[in-house]
Amino acid sequence: MKVGLKLVGAYFALNLVAACTPQPAKIPPPPVRTAPPVKPTPPLGAATSYNVPPIGADGVRVTPNRGISSNEAVWHFRSAINVAALNCRGPVLDSIAPNYNKFLSNNKLTLRKISRNIDAEYRTKYPGQNPLRVRDTKLTDIYNYFSLPAVKREFCDTALIKSQEAAAVSYKILPEFTAKALADIDAIFIRFFDSYAQYENELAIWNQQYGGQQNL
Repeated sequence: MKVGLKLVGAYFALNLVAACTPQPAKIPPPPVRTAPPVKPTPPLGAATSYNVPPIGADGVRVTPNRGISSNEAVWHFRSAINVAALNCRGPVLDSIAPNYNKFLSNNKLTLRKISRNIDAEYRTKYPGQNPLRVRDTKLTDIYNYFSLPAVKREFCDTALIKSQEAAAVSYKILPEFTAKALADIDAIFIRFFDSYAQYENELAIWNQQYGGQQNL
């Protein structure tokens, strides 16, 4: 009987010691690091740096094809199809060049008159300067504008359609036709500029939230 009491006492003594022994501190698991979302990239494989035209008071991007005379609109359209004839290549796109040449041939006299009118406009608009040099510089700029690599595919497809229409257009409605056709072509670039501006905004937010994690 005494032996049993001793065993019970030893049992309680061990439990008492165990209860009084400090338990090791629990180490919390390391925080789970989640990868940041994919960094935004420019639309259509464009360069990571690009000067996007601002939005005008009417809510539309200010491109070189805005705020020009009807005569200049004809010439800008001519320039667009010229760029397409030089840069767009393929079994179907190769027809842009002969369409362009037919457009020039059918409207030779009208285009010559329009060119003289533009020269006169520039003499009035840029007094004291070399107006023809100013015009040449602006034409170089518009050629470069229409050569934007990021939108080449859509530009060429649209230019093909417009060149077919231009080859058959009457000189009597040339200003009206080119104004609408130029707006359709310019819309390609405006959509690109809008998407690029959106990319820049998304990139700024990404850099603010996750840019520092790249060096961690």
